[in-house]
Amino acid sequence: MRFLLVNPWIADVAAYNFWLRPLGLYRLAEWLFERGAEFTLIDALSPFPAPGKFTRRKNLPLRLPEGAPENFSLYGISPEEFERRIRAAGPFDAALVTSALSYWYPGAEFAIRTLKRLSPKTPVILGGVYPTLWPGHARANSGADFTLSGPLSVVSDTLAGLLGVPKGPLTEKKRWYDLGLHDNSPFSAVRTARGCPYSCTYCASRLVSGPFYPYSAEDCAAELKALATLGVKEAAFYDDALLVNAENRFLPLMEEVKGLGLSFHTPNGLHAKLVDEKIAAVFAENSFKTIRLSLETVDESRQKATGGKVSATDLEKAVKNLKRAGVKMESVGVYLLMGLPGQSIAEIEDSIRWVKSLGVRPHLAEYSPIPSTPDFERLKDLGLLPENLDPLFTNNSLYCERFGHLPKSEIQRLKSLSRSK
Repeated sequence: MRFLLVNPWIADVAAYNFWLRPLGLYRLAEWLFERGAEFTLIDALSPFPAPGKFTRRKNLPLRLPEGAPENFSLYGISPEEFERRIRAAGPFDAALVTSALSYWYPGAEFAIRTLKRLSPKTPVILGGVYPTLWPGHARANSGADFTLSGPLSVVSDTLAGLLGVPKGPLTEKKRWYDLGLHDNSPFSAVRTARGCPYSCTYCASRLVSGPFYPYSAEDCAAELKALATLGVKEAAFYDDALLVNAENRFLPLMEEVKGLGLSFHTPNGLHAKLVDEKIAAVFAENSFKTIRLSLETVDESRQKATGGKVSATDLEKAVKNLKRAGVKMESVGVYLLMGLPGQSIAEIEDSIRWVKSLGVRPHLAEYSPIPSTPDFERLKDLGLLPENLDPLFTNNSLYCERFGHLPKSEIQRLKSLSRSK
C-alpha cells in the first residue's frame, strides 16, 4: 500500500522559521515502514532557510471565521508547487495530513480541499494538534474523511484499521533520516523525549504528546551523527523538558556528539532551575547559539498557581551560571507571558525590567487559552470565553487583542519596552 504524508501551510498573520520540521510525520513514516507500506512526504514548509521568513501566499480562497484579520495568509510553498508535488507522487491509497498548531487549521483545510479536488475518491485522515484539542471543530470543518485525536501511541490501532495495515510491525525499525526524508536543508529539529513530566495549568503537552517518555542518549546521539553526515550544521531541540534527568540523558548525549561541528538551538523554553553550572558549561562548550529560558512572570503567587516549575531565583541562578561559563548573553532570552487572566500591567512591566536587569532579553508571548487545560476551563466558568470560540482566535496574537483585558495600545507599548535596550 502507498500513502501520502502532508505537512500543510502555516495560516497566520506572520510566520518565521525557527528550524521547524514535521517530527510527527517523520515518526509516522517510520511506523508505516515497519508495517510494509510505502509513502511520499509533501512538506509545504520546505525548503525554506532557518532562521528566516516563510514566503507569504496572499489572496487565496481561505475559509476563515468572521472577524479574521484581513492580512491572514498562508505561508510556505506556492499552491501550484503543492499541486505539482501531489501529481508527482502518483496514485496513493490515503492521504495523512498533520496539523502543528490548532489555530493554523485553515492551512490544513486548504491542503485537504486541494487533495480532494485532485483525488476526490482518496480518503484523507487528519491528525495532530488540531483534531486532538478541537475534535468537534475538526470533524465539522476540516474536510477530512477521518480525524484522529491524540499521539500516535494512542491512535495506532485505529489508524492501522483505517489504512488496512497490520497493527504490529512486520520489519525492523528504520529511522526517518534513513528513509530519505531529510530534505538536504543544513538544519534539522530533534527531540530527546516525548511529552513533559510537569503539569502547568496553561499547557496541553500531555494531551498532545502523551506521558513523558525519554529516548535513550545513544539513540539521540545516533540521530545527530547521521544528520551530520547528511550535511546538517544546525540542530534545534524541540523538547518540552530537555534538561529533566540530564545526568542520564542530555549530558551523555552532548558528550557523544562532541566534534561533529554542529551548532545547537533551544527555541522551546528550558526549565531555568535545571541550568546548573555543569549544564551551562556544556552550552558554552558545544556552540549553543539560541538559549531560551522560561519564566512567565516574576509574581511568586502566580508562579505557584500555574505549576511552580520555576521561580525568579531559579532564573537568576541560571543566568549567572551561563555568564560564568562564558555563554554570550546575546544568545540568551527569557520567555514571559503577557495577558494571563488577572495579570496587571505593572506585573508585566516588573517582569520585563527584572529580566533586563540580569543582562538578557525578555521575549513577550501573548497568552492564549488551550482547550482541556485548567486555565481554559476556568475562563469558561468565569464566562470569559464565548461558547462558539473558533480555534483561529486562540492564536496568541489574536486572542490577547480580541478577548484579553489589556488594551491594544498597552500591548504594543509593552512589546516595545521588551525590545528596547
